[in-house]
Amino acid sequence: MAEEDRRALHVVFTMDCLPAGATGGIQGPERWDGAAGAAVAFAQAVVGEGFGATFFVAPEALKRLRGAVDEIRSAGCELGLLCHPQLSSYHAHLGAYSYERQREIVGLAKKAWEDALGESTETFRPGFFSANDYTFHALCMEGFRQGSCSLPGRMDNEQCSMWFGSYPFAHHTDPLDRTTQGTMEFFEVPVTSDFAAVSYLSYETYTPPHLRIEEPDIHEYARDLILSQVDKMDEDEIPAQTIGFVTSNVVGWGRQDDPHVERLRNLCGMLRELAEERDMDLCWTPLAALHEMSDRQLGVPRGLEDAV
Repeated sequence: MAEEDRRALHVVFTMDCLPAGATGGIQGPERWDGAAGAAVAFAQAVVGEGFGATFFVAPEALKRLRGAVDEIRSAGCELGLLCHPQLSSYHAHLGAYSYERQREIVGLAKKAWEDALGESTETFRPGFFSANDYTFHALCMEGFRQGSCSLPGRMDNEQCSMWFGSYPFAHHTDPLDRTTQGTMEFFEVPVTSDFAAVSYLSYETYTPPHLRIEEPDIHEYARDLILSQVDKMDEDEIPAQTIGFVTSNVVGWGRQDDPHVERLRNLCGMLRELAEERDMDLCWTPLAALHEMSDRQLGVPRGLEDAV
């Protein structure tokens, strides 16, 4: 493994983009101009810091956010599909459904994306990180190759978002167990979290500290969390070392009183200091390119889905 690849730290910024006035119990921005403005403001902020981001856009929002989407892509950012089944008249979160029904839901969402944008995508996130042991297999069979679907350590039975003990680093997935590494084509890049924190808690619903940019106290734990993640990735010799952030177009990016841009700048400054201390190259890579890079480093041939 080349030294420059081994010591690269890939910062994965992501935003979930929902339609205004979302339905089915899913909260969205109050207005369409706010939905679009938040996405553009986040894109401008991360690009201004020398990075990029992956925007997971619900198909139900694509037509009304087309101008924002065009601006995001012109800035060099990546698009992926965000799937909340309730936005398309289903009654539950994605992880509540069988393999066959998940393929139906995901397939219809992909078709809606294609119809709205005139192209497809191979990058995916389920709303609320909702999944079960069928999900990665269903995604792979519907043509998705990579995504950010997991928040290690999260436990929310109502949302079918159970990630206790899930593998916390970038990896190929298993068709029968969402929590383990595997040899399936779908490449998962988890959100960075304090995934071990849940081990001493007994709550039925728990979300560990993680890199959600709008959390007001993120600076109190982000540095230690990232250092711990880097140490564990070094120890396990992870080829694609990632730090995953998440945010949403619901929380008010771009408003006059928006605190998020300054928070992002401070986080990026901390990341640069940390990378210098650890002699690492800080960079942003789209999830699709990160997948390809990891496979090249490991000598993995494309087309692992044939083994499913």
